[in-house]
Amino acid sequence: MKKVLMITTGGTIAGLNSGFGIRPSLSGEKLRPDIEGIETTVLDLFSIDSTDIMPIHWRRMYKAINENLPLYDGIVILHGTDTMAYTGAVLAFTTETDKPVILTGAILPPYAEDSDAPTNIENAVRIAAEGEYKGVYLAFGGRVISGGDIVKVSSTEKDAFRSYSGFVPRKKYKLPERTGQFPAVVRLTPFTYGLDIMAIAQDRAGIVIETYGAGGIPDNEITLVLSELSKTMPVIITTPCFGGTDLGRYEVGRRALDVGGVDADKRSTECAAVEIWLSMNQ
Repeated sequence: MKKVLMITTGGTIAGLNSGFGIRPSLSGEKLRPDIEGIETTVLDLFSIDSTDIMPIHWRRMYKAINENLPLYDGIVILHGTDTMAYTGAVLAFTTETDKPVILTGAILPPYAEDSDAPTNIENAVRIAAEGEYKGVYLAFGGRVISGGDIVKVSSTEKDAFRSYSGFVPRKKYKLPERTGQFPAVVRLTPFTYGLDIMAIAQDRAGIVIETYGAGGIPDNEITLVLSELSKTMPVIITTPCFGGTDLGRYEVGRRALDVGGVDADKRSTECAAVEIWLSMNQ
């Protein structure tokens, strides 16, 4: 008999309509699947919308995973979809295991007509029990995605996630015992001023600049600001485009490299931000 621990943290997958919108309300026992050959145990860790996820919640998940992994063949974490990419990256960079740690969630709450919650839960539990995927992964909508490579592409479609580039974190970090310094994340637009970036970067551990296409920065005061910031903190250049950045392709990308910008390469914006937070708080 395979043994799987199902950790609940809230999200739509545990949601009910409160009269003011969907809110996490269901316990794990209401969601636990009955699968022949798999004994599924429930641990209700907390119950929040994933919009409310903070580092304190990551520490609680990390602690629960590491305390319980020796007792089970795998672990499933039920989680909201909105910050799934951040949680996946945090756990992928910090969890060292040869057992499956499988995240999942849902677009529709369990009691909605044609909900995807029961199917996603059952698939995640089966994957955790089988042991083929070792480490942190997301099982959602029939896809299995590396924990450090998660991108949410829809808030309405059941096939809501994609793999960003195929990136799998190799380097491991200790999860900070205290919050420490946070990175800043700025999305570059034609309306962005250098002063905007300087203001948000104050007292931060580093900054992620989500740019366009293959990555690059404009030839204006933003270049001067990033040149100054790179002297005291990591300046990571990312893109929302699948596949990642290539700062050597265009002149605007080389400009970013010349002022000290770091090519995020295969890392998504979420993954790059998480890695700055972890690396600067060791």
